Amino acid sequence: MKIKIDFGAIRIFAVAMAALMLLSPLVSCASPPVAPQPDRTVTADYEIIHATIQQPVDHDKSSGPSFSEEVNVLIPKGAADSSPVFFLLGNEHDITVKELPKFYKEYGAPKDVIFLQAEHRGYGQSISPDTDQTVPSYVTINQALADYHDVVQKFKQKYTGPWMAAGHSYGGGLVINFAASYPNDVKVILSSSGVVDWPFMMDAYDRQVRITMGDDTYQRLVAHINNLEPQQIFDQNWLEREFLIAFIHGMTQYGQYKPLLPVFKAFASLPTPSFLGVLHFLDDTIAQKGAWKYAASNSKKTLTYDEAVSGDYGWRVWRYQQCVETGIFEVSAQPGGVFNRGKEDFLAESRGLFGADPKSATTAAWSPRAMLEQLPIPMIYVGGGMDPWLGLGLVKDYVIKNGKYFYVPEGQHCPDLDDVVLGRQVIAEMLKYAGSGK
Repeated sequence: MKIKIDFGAIRIFAVAMAALMLLSPLVSCASPPVAPQPDRTVTADYEIIHATIQQPVDHDKSSGPSFSEEVNVLIPKGAADSSPVFFLLGNEHDITVKELPKFYKEYGAPKDVIFLQAEHRGYGQSISPDTDQTVPSYVTINQALADYHDVVQKFKQKYTGPWMAAGHSYGGGLVINFAASYPNDVKVILSSSGVVDWPFMMDAYDRQVRITMGDDTYQRLVAHINNLEPQQIFDQNWLEREFLIAFIHGMTQYGQYKPLLPVFKAFASLPTPSFLGVLHFLDDTIAQKGAWKYAASNSKKTLTYDEAVSGDYGWRVWRYQQCVETGIFEVSAQPGGVFNRGKEDFLAESRGLFGADPKSATTAAWSPRAMLEQLPIPMIYVGGGMDPWLGLGLVKDYVIKNGKYFYVPEGQHCPDLDDVVLGRQVIAEMLKYAGSGK
């Protein structure tokens, strides 16, 4: 389909251009060109130390090849080495020294809590030395958890206070698994919008898209999706459809985009070429091509080491994880929905990208939920009532026997990252369980 930029529509949109600065992190794996991180950054309020730790590619073969895992540490001016540590498990994206201060501020900028974040293997600069990264078989949940365990063991030698672990979204499932696997590493965990059920296919996301968009806009989006029906796998229509899905994700999932939703709905009324033209203009000029990188990553058949460390193809690694372990491919709750692919499509795409059918289609699903009853340490859980992932998380009346549930009825994905008051409450509760009530 030929894309047409509707400049008249863009002029109408100019009144909202300032608000569109919110679109810069439209998809979490999108990032600007990678630059070396400074080893040390000092501000009036804190110091950030950038470090690396050598990790075996395979923890069962510690004498084999290794890679450098990125670690960032934020130390407030009022903190000591014995202060509590808030350990953030890296998600399916690269970490930077710019990201950690955002977490620090979102949780109320506590002056005596050290924030430490470790990058997930396979993302950012934490890449194995293999020149061919097409099939990143070293990226597994258990290997990533072993990395985090090693990080704790190394950095506990310097930062001796009580450790608390936190994960968001996919990381919210990881941190539950981490606590179950390494219960002596931390005193308490935070699972923010943690996904605890991981079936091969799921319709929970579609159910919330219908609610967030409303019937009229949802049907317009369905029409656009149908207009982009590909003739073959990974063709131009396939890419444009994936690009549009990236925008649908952003508008449905993240609270910071809520003010932009009426504008997005209005533009959905345009013909498909004009609608896509506007979205491409915004993606190119505001969002650092994040939505297009999402589409390009999910269709890229090969990947080199240099491409992997560029930061442009993180979503391809996540697609590999989906095919091998996590599943959660999106389908529609009813026929004729936005997510119009089915199992055979996902099988074919896995074969096209990685040369094999997805193991997650036939093996037992990863289930952090199954670990909850026997979880050996306290858990704080945060959930948003408008989060499309809540259908795979903990319902609002779920009883946490050892911990606390912060439920936000109007909250979206990881609402503690949108509300500093809630963030302060969450970390205060964690400090109580860590034995360091501040």
